[in-house]
Amino acid sequence: MTLRGVPWVLGLIARGQFKTLWIEFHFRYYRSRWNAKLEESLKATPRPSVPAGTQIRLETEHPVAYKSPDHLVPWGTKYDNSTHGKFILHMEERIGASVPGRCRRSLDLGCSGGGLVYDFLRLGWVAVGLEGSDFSLKHGRAHWPELAGKHLFTCDIGKPFRVLDGEALHQCDLITMWEVLEHIRAEELPTLFENILKHLQPGGYFVASTTSEPDIHDGVDLHQTKLTNAEWRQWVAKNRPELEWVDLGLEYYQFVRYNQERSVLTYRRKS
Repeated sequence: MTLRGVPWVLGLIARGQFKTLWIEFHFRYYRSRWNAKLEESLKATPRPSVPAGTQIRLETEHPVAYKSPDHLVPWGTKYDNSTHGKFILHMEERIGASVPGRCRRSLDLGCSGGGLVYDFLRLGWVAVGLEGSDFSLKHGRAHWPELAGKHLFTCDIGKPFRVLDGEALHQCDLITMWEVLEHIRAEELPTLFENILKHLQPGGYFVASTTSEPDIHDGVDLHQTKLTNAEWRQWVAKNRPELEWVDLGLEYYQFVRYNQERSVLTYRRKS
């Protein structure tokens, strides 16, 4: 546990939220065990390298989400670097079974430190992460020193953008957002989902965790669109019928991130 987690733990104890504390520690232990299993899998079964000649570039007129509270009051982008071996290995198997022999591609929106991108790269995927704030880039934290400008980029995902590999669009088998949707203003959601669908292969998966609770730091609420899981599903059904709900066969604690609402959105783009 990092030092920033100490006040959080003490706060849970002070409020008598021992069940929440137990669940959170259990999740972290479970995730650490699966991250170790991912390392074992990579050693036992080496994956192919990312294809030679891969040249990822980003086209956008909005390289930083300058007006976003997350950029003005960095928090998640300052600390998070989430990954989860269980989710990674599960999606490798699921997508590999549907597209055997083809190089897989992924896109993590709101990638923070780039941990998930790094791990998918180690599987030989062409993995890309976009982050709205340039905090991690400027401070050289986590995986940005090695991957910036190659697989990690800053970008306001609520504005139009294109990720390209050479001259071809980076169309993905998997697009993820971990506790990011609630940070997007409601009026930007249509553009965001246009970006998602533009980069999602037919049959590809879109997976996101969400919360409807506030997240206040330095007096600023970082969460701008607070919808429950049911409300998100209603919004997608109404506005993006190209996406169909799918059961990935995972429990809430087997995704990269989750919160006490256990709200996870799991979709597949219709073929």
